[in-house]
Formats: sequence, C-alpha cells, structure tokens
Amino acid sequence: MVKKAVQVTFAEVMGCCDAKEHIDCSNKGLTSLSGCPEKVKDFNCSGNQLTSLEGAPKKVKGDFNCSGNLLTSLRGAPEEIHGDFDCSNNQLVSLAGCPVFVMGDFSCAGNHLASLKGGGVGATVPACPEVVEGDFNCSGNRLTTLDGAPRIVGSDFDCSDNLLVTLHGSPKKIRGDFDCSNNQLLALAGSPDSISGNFSCSGNQLTSLKGRAKEFSGNFDCSGNQLTSLLWAQKKVHGIFNCSANQLTSLKGSPEEVDAFCCFGNQLTSLKWGPEKVNGNFDCSGNKLISLEGAPKRVKGDFNCSGNQLSSLEGTLKKVGGDFICSNNVAVFDDEKARDVYQIKGKSIS
Repeated sequence: MVKKAVQVTFAEVMGCCDAKEHIDCSNKGLTSLSGCPEKVKDFNCSGNQLTSLEGAPKKVKGDFNCSGNLLTSLRGAPEEIHGDFDCSNNQLVSLAGCPVFVMGDFSCAGNHLASLKGGGVGATVPACPEVVEGDFNCSGNRLTTLDGAPRIVGSDFDCSDNLLVTLHGSPKKIRGDFDCSNNQLLALAGSPDSISGNFSCSGNQLTSLKGRAKEFSGNFDCSGNQLTSLLWAQKKVHGIFNCSANQLTSLKGSPEEVDAFCCFGNQLTSLKWGPEKVNGNFDCSGNKLISLEGAPKRVKGDFNCSGNQLSSLEGTLKKVGGDFICSNNVAVFDDEKARDVYQIKGKSIS
C-alpha cells in the first residue's frame, strides 16, 4: 500500500494568529496555507513544502516571502503587496497569479521560467507585475526573451544567468543597475535607453557593442565576450570600464575618460586609442604588448602591464599614483629601472 502524504497546514502549526502581527511560518514543513488570516503585516512562508499558495493572505501590508518551496504556480498569491514579493527558488513555470503592482522588490530568481508571460512560451496573457517600484530579479531561469517584463522598474533589473538571445522587452528606463550577464546574447539591440547605475553584459557572445544603452551612469562590463572592437562604447564612463577576456587586437573606440580601465586577457599589441584619462587603475596584463606607447600619461591608481612581451618600458606613461606591476615580460624591470622611467607613488612589482 502507498502511504498517503501527510498534510501539514498553517492552522495546525501556527494556530490562530493576530492579523496585525509579522507572521513567520518559515521552515515548518508546511504543505498547505489553509487557516491563514486574510490580512497580515508581513508574511514569511519560505522553506516549506508548499505546492500551492491557496489559502494565503489576500492583503499584505509589508513583505511576502514564499521562496524555497515546491511551487509551480502563483495562483492564490496575495492580491495586494505593499512591500517585497519573493517567490525565488521554487519550480515555477509561469508567473500567472502574481500581483500586478509591487511596491518593493520582486524576485522570481532560480525557477524554471521560460517566459515572463502567463502560460509559458508563446502566451499573450500578462503574468509579470507591470510595475515594480524596487528591484526586479528574474535571474537563473530559462528565459530566451524579456517579453512580458515590467514596464516600470524603480531600481535594479537582473536578468542574468538565463538563455536570452535578445534584450527586446526590457524596460526603456532603469533607475538602478542592469545585469544581463551570462546569457547567449549576440547583440545588445533592445537594451534600455537609460540606465542610472551599472550596465553588465559580460559572459555572452557579443561581437559588437552596437545597440548598448545610450546612457548609463556607473560601471560598464562587457568582459568575457567575443568582441574584436570597442566601437559604439560610451565616450565617458563614470566608473570601471571592463573589456577583459575578449578578442581585441585594438582599443580603437574605447572611452576617452574612465574611472578605471580593464583590458587584460585580449590580443593587444598596442595601447593606442586607449583612454586618455584614467582616474583609478589601468590593467592591460595578459596581452601581446611590445610597447607602452599609447598608454595614458597619468594613471591615478595601479598600472598593471604584467604578462606581456615588453622588452622596454619606454612609452607615453609618465606617472603612476599606485603600484606599477610589470612582472612576466620579456625583460625583467627591477624597481630602479621602473623608477628611472616613471614617477611611481606605490610599489614597483617586477
């Protein structure tokens, strides 16, 4: 005989709860939310064995957390959320049933979502919240498109670690960071027009930066792609510009001014066309440089040219505000040799 699964309800474990309370029924082995009050302040039912949200509170004045369960659907979720909504790390194949408006953060990360529209791929019924005033996180799913994503996101937008082949469907304006790293993007067409924070498109299959956001205010990370050119890069970056681990043979098109610049792990033989003004670190290690011609005249942070083919330190660089790192080149440049050529405030590491 097959044993009938034992049902563990909210009412059995928690008894009668005051709706004004913060209710924490996490990690209680619950299989059902039967017996929940209709209105609560905060509600945390994470880490249980719930397969359904039927019986959940209808109105939540604060946060609602149902992460780490066995949910395949959000049907039965609260109709009204005034705080964060976290349904991450379940087995969701659809977001149908989630609130239309979320005043805090929304996370559906770590599920089995192939679409942000109701009913899965090819569906036309909206399922994702239309407005998320905080962060939106759909990372770690199986998304190939962002169609159905919220129209408005008040802070960060994270769609990393999916199977995205396009960014069409992204909100036009992101008021925080935008992270589309570790997908299968061949192009950046469809990117948001404006990003108030950092923009990361690292770990894709990009061969060009064409289509990137017109405006962003923080770091730009396009490392780990297949870029052979930096054309279409922004001219001024108020943060770190990271184009490391690509297939660059030239820095033509790179920003003119950056806070820090990382171009290590490429196939560069020259620093010509690189940034003229670097307010932090400059890392050109692991390339095929035979000269430092084209380097910025002044780098305010560390300068790392290790792992190249340099036989001389002659070039355009004059001042280094941090450490000068030049190990593993054709020639050995000791501290005295380095300081004969450059003004170095930090250590000289050969």
